[in-house]
Amino acid sequence: MMSWLYYLLEANLYLILFFGFYRLLLHKETFYGLNRYYLIFSSILAFILPFYQLGFLKKEMVFNYTGYPQIEESKSFLNLENILLLLYLAISTVLILKVFWGLRHIAKLMRNARKNKENGITFIEIQNSKMAFSFFNLLFIDPDMNQKATVLKHEMVHIKQKHSFDILLFELVQISSWFNPIIYFIKNDIRLIHEYLADDATTRTDIAKYEYALFLIQNSYGNQEVTLSNHFFTSSLLKNRISMLNQKKSAKWARLKLLFILPLTGFMLCLSTMAFTKDYATIQFGQKKESLTIVLQDTTRKKADKKRLPPPPPKEPNQSKSKKVKEITINEVPIAANHKKEARRLPPPPPVEPGALKSKKSGAPKVDQIRFASPIVKKDKKNLPVPPPPVEPKTKKSSGK
Repeated sequence: MMSWLYYLLEANLYLILFFGFYRLLLHKETFYGLNRYYLIFSSILAFILPFYQLGFLKKEMVFNYTGYPQIEESKSFLNLENILLLLYLAISTVLILKVFWGLRHIAKLMRNARKNKENGITFIEIQNSKMAFSFFNLLFIDPDMNQKATVLKHEMVHIKQKHSFDILLFELVQISSWFNPIIYFIKNDIRLIHEYLADDATTRTDIAKYEYALFLIQNSYGNQEVTLSNHFFTSSLLKNRISMLNQKKSAKWARLKLLFILPLTGFMLCLSTMAFTKDYATIQFGQKKESLTIVLQDTTRKKADKKRLPPPPPKEPNQSKSKKVKEITINEVPIAANHKKEARRLPPPPPVEPGALKSKKSGAPKVDQIRFASPIVKKDKKNLPVPPPPVEPKTKKSSGK
């Protein structure tokens, strides 16, 4: 069964619906923290929802199968399911290797660089690189960079808010759902939210937004080979970052848009219950509807099995000729012809006196009219009443008496 493929397709359908809701109502709002948590939790929820169903919407059907047991036929290894699985694993493996390649590149930069640790954060100086980025508690920076204090403040926001966890999370989502083009837009939007948060914190007190935007434009370069990090100078995100610096703050009531996620989640639960057949374990909310029992009988299988029955054994020569069943009667009692053999084993009848053959009026049957009964008829004769004993003839009284 291809349950793994059905699960991935269902989970990615929910991922598309959640992201569509974000792009429709939330992505232009300035509450960046809420948007960040929405993208994280909605992406996780999309992979959890397929395991849940609403019991009161599901009508349980019990099938009683009365046919022959199914015999599983051996499948060849190169079938459609195995080919899809191999293709899926091959591309996922390439993406996993890409993540390890990024980690290897970070380790290579750390190997020959000068390090300085302060307050739990490791500062790694990369000479003549003109770049700055962070990865967890590691901060890579060129010591000769202009406005170094502004860059450090920006990168410290990434480190304190643990943005690297988000990047690794969506790398895992991409590995499992590389066939879904929406995941690439989600990864881009989560990086944008990281930059919005860092830019907003940087321009809140020390530097004006106009000067900060000009600084971003003048330094829109840098080595971006490390894809697992948060880069300060990211040219692909620069236009959106500058436009959001001048964006008017969203009203407080705009946060109420997040409440629309509740009916959307309910719709997905209904979809999970009614539109998809689950081959994997599920958790149900509420009681099920009354069950419906259906009895299935495999009649086609019986016909096929009859055709596959072995041929009957050959008959003996004596039985090859078909004979009609004859009836032998004694006193008009029918006897089956298959009792002939038993009738032949009976003792021969007693000899008949010659005088009895001549007497026609007595009504005695002729010898050639007698048919011998089978043992079944004998049993019936035993049940007949026993005739009375013969009475001796009375002697004539003497004349003297």
